Amino acid sequence: MDIKTIDKNNLCLGCGICESLAGRKSISMKLQDDGFYHPVIQSLSNEKQNIITNLCPGTNIINQNKFGIKDNIWGKILKLSTGYSTENDIRERGSSGGVISAIAIYLLENKIVDGILQVGSNITDYTQNKLKISRNREDVLNCASSRYAPALVFNEIFDILKNNDEKYCFIGKPCDVAALNNILKKFPQYKIKIKYKIAFFCAGMPSFNGTEKAINILNAEKPVYNLYYRGNGWPGYFSFKDNTGKTYQMSYKESWGNILGKHIHYRCKICPDGIGLQADIVVGDAWETVDGYPDFTEKEGKSLIIARNIIGFTLLNTIEASGKIITEEISIDKLKKIQPTQFDRRKIVLARLGALLIKKRIILNFKNMKLLYNVLTISPRRFFNQFKGTIKRT
Repeated sequence: MDIKTIDKNNLCLGCGICESLAGRKSISMKLQDDGFYHPVIQSLSNEKQNIITNLCPGTNIINQNKFGIKDNIWGKILKLSTGYSTENDIRERGSSGGVISAIAIYLLENKIVDGILQVGSNITDYTQNKLKISRNREDVLNCASSRYAPALVFNEIFDILKNNDEKYCFIGKPCDVAALNNILKKFPQYKIKIKYKIAFFCAGMPSFNGTEKAINILNAEKPVYNLYYRGNGWPGYFSFKDNTGKTYQMSYKESWGNILGKHIHYRCKICPDGIGLQADIVVGDAWETVDGYPDFTEKEGKSLIIARNIIGFTLLNTIEASGKIITEEISIDKLKKIQPTQFDRRKIVLARLGALLIKKRIILNFKNMKLLYNVLTISPRRFFNQFKGTIKRT
C-alpha cells in the first residue's frame, strides 16, 4: 500500500513519520474535519514512498520481545507489580501512580540520559500535542497525565536523532514504540541514541471531535485553555478553563466512558497491541474492580508496571532501590481483572482483522503477536459477532 491508500482506509495514525522522512515540502500533516491528523502529499519519490510505508505503524507492528512460555495474552514479563511514586506531587500529576514520570525524572537527575522524548501539550491550544524533549523535572511534570487525542509524535524525529549526540528515553503509546523500533531497524545508526523505551497501556486514540463535544456539553465560552484529560488525582477529571477564566470539570467515567471512548480511531479498533509488547517497561492503571468492572472512584493513584526485558528489569530494580517508587509484585492471574478491556482485545483482534481482509482485501504486517493462538480460545459465536461488527464499521 502507498501512503494515500493507507490514509484512505483509515489506517494512518497521524504520527508524522512520513513528514519527517520526506520533508515538510513533500508531505505535511494537517488536522482534518474528522479530528485526526492526515498526510497531505505534495510530491514524493518512489524510494521514500517505499521506506515510509515500511515504517508506518498503522500497517507495520512487528513484536521484537518474545512471548513468555506460559502466557500468550500479556507478552513477555520479567517482573509484574503495582506501585506509585513516593513523591506526592509526581503521584498527583500522573495519570495513575506517577511511575513513568518518576522514572523519567530519575534518569534526568542522575544524568543517565540527556533528554526524555515524550508528548506534551500547549496550554493555549489543545490541538497542539507534539513530541517534546524534557530536560528537567518541571518539563517532565508539564508533560505528565494522559492525552486522549491525536499527537504529532514523529514529524520531527529525524531532526532530533541526526543533529546531536544526545541519549534519550522515549515514552509513548505502544504503536509509537513500534514505530520507533521500525525506524531503528531501518536506520541502525540511531540505536545508540535511544537508551530506554517506555510505553503505557492504551485503549485507543480519540478524535479531537470528542474533545470538542466534551467542551460543548459543559457550555464553556471558547477559546479554552489549560485542558487536561486526566491527572491531578486518580483517575482524575477532564478539566479546563474557558475564556472567562471559569474552571470546568467532568468525571473520567463520563468523559471517557460517554464521550471520548466513542470517538476512537478506526485503526485502534483493530490494534494488536495496546499493552506495550515491544517496550522495555510498560505502565498502566492498576484498576480496582467491582463486580468485574473497573472502579473509577477518586483515590490515590496506583500504577500497573511490567518489565518486559532485561533492560527494563534492571532499570525498574534500580528505581525501586533508589526509593523513588514503591512496588508490590503481583501474580499474572490478576491482570485479567486489573485490565479486562486489554485482555478481551488481545483475544478477539484477529476476528476484526479477518473482516478487514474480506471487506478491503488488506493484510496488515502484524507479526509475532500470538493473534491466531488467542482467537482460537474464543467461541465461534463470539468470533462471528466481532467479525460482523467490523464488517459494518469498515
